[in-house]
Amino acid sequence: MKLLAATLAFVLAAVVAAADASGTWNVEGEVVGNAVKFTAVLKQEGTALSGTATLAGASKQLPVTGSVKEKVVTFQFDVEWEGNTYTDVFTGPLGDDGVIKGKIEVAGVEGTFTAKKQ
Repeated sequence: MKLLAATLAFVLAAVVAAADASGTWNVEGEVVGNAVKFTAVLKQEGTALSGTATLAGASKQLPVTGSVKEKVVTFQFDVEWEGNTYTDVFTGPLGDDGVIKGKIEVAGVEGTFTAKKQ
């Protein structure tokens, strides 16, 4: 009976962890009155995320890293602005509707974002 319970717990944990953030995402948000808009192409292997982000109006692709734990997606990339490099961190749950809504953290301030899969 204990083996059955352990197996069931493992299977349920795998189902909960099955959120898939792979794909192309259109991301829009705001940090301290500044608009954030980009397209991210993400690949998920297990809980690890990798990919690229292309900021609106830019042609350069920025490397993205991150993770998916249960339904919470976290990804980040570095942005250069006025000679400084900032790490933008995006965290939010992947909803049943396939949309990620969450917060952006950068340089000690926060904002919000919404990501919709293409």
